[in-house]
Amino acid sequence: MTIQTTIPIVTPDHYRAVMRHFPTGVAAICSTETMSGAPCGLIVGTFQALSLEPALVTFSVARTSNSWPKVALTGQFSVNILSDGQQSVCKSLASKTGDKFAAIEWTSSAYGTPHIAGSLGWIDCRISQELDGGDHVLIIAEVLCMTESEGEPLVFHGGKLGGFREGNAA
Repeated sequence: MTIQTTIPIVTPDHYRAVMRHFPTGVAAICSTETMSGAPCGLIVGTFQALSLEPALVTFSVARTSNSWPKVALTGQFSVNILSDGQQSVCKSLASKTGDKFAAIEWTSSAYGTPHIAGSLGWIDCRISQELDGGDHVLIIAEVLCMTESEGEPLVFHGGKLGGFREGNAA
């Protein structure tokens, strides 16, 4: 007797449907364009700590991103950990058109990278490696400097942006 097992094929739509249940933080990856000196940036939900010694972070970027090549060209960037209430910052930096920084308050760090006002943390980084990640590029970066602030994080879950809600302990 033969038992036939069907293994479902993972389609992009099914992948998205399942992965949308995993909440992520929201980080703005920002730099200053080499030629114009204008700020540039993008939003990622894949940012994470990678190593304590040496201090490394990682995130991934779609190969179709128009913003990442501008950031990558500089060799360094800031990670701005967005706080609850910064939905407009997220939407502006996720847009494909216009001046993304027109309505964003920011200052220049000691490394010349944008630090967005109201963020929970700022991490200045230097690109260490870019690795193949299928339809994405996996970025590994060395942490140069970091500072923190107080507040609650902006969270992406189920296709929506919102704040963190602490649950009751079991």
